[in-house]
Amino acid sequence: MNAEQNPSCVFCRIVGGDEMVSIIHEDDEVIAFLDVQPLHPGHVLVLPKRHYKNLFYVPEELAARTFGTARRILPGLRTATGSRAINLFSPNGAHGGQDVFHFHLHLIPVPEGAPFPLQLPDPSAPVPSRTELDMMAARISQCIQTSSPQPNERPRLTGSDS
Repeated sequence: MNAEQNPSCVFCRIVGGDEMVSIIHEDDEVIAFLDVQPLHPGHVLVLPKRHYKNLFYVPEELAARTFGTARRILPGLRTATGSRAINLFSPNGAHGGQDVFHFHLHLIPVPEGAPFPLQLPDPSAPVPSRTELDMMAARISQCIQTSSPQPNERPRLTGSDS
């Protein structure tokens, strides 16, 4: 295991060859393999080989390469599984459902008629007014301008995400 990996991280152990996986793709920076606890058959995980806790920490170029790898896998995954839909999911932080703290993308085939536990929009969620949406958009835009990390700057996280 090299200095860019965390020995307590299962994904780093996979990258280091200490755990067995069924590899779909591997290059110098990104690896993709089948999830050992798939939601549906063909459930793939795509991740950078270097250890980054979540997307907040991944350099932009490596994040783009990881997403690009996922995009190139999609057509073959759809054909191989016969699924009409493939959902992309990335938990980022404990409160978002992340349980392995190494940035990763889930490519989850959804067979026709199969349920998918994360259904958006939530039919019981209230629909905000245009004013509420516009106010939230302005707040987010302002926060992006004032809190976006500069290149090579680590983001500021609070709570269990730090």
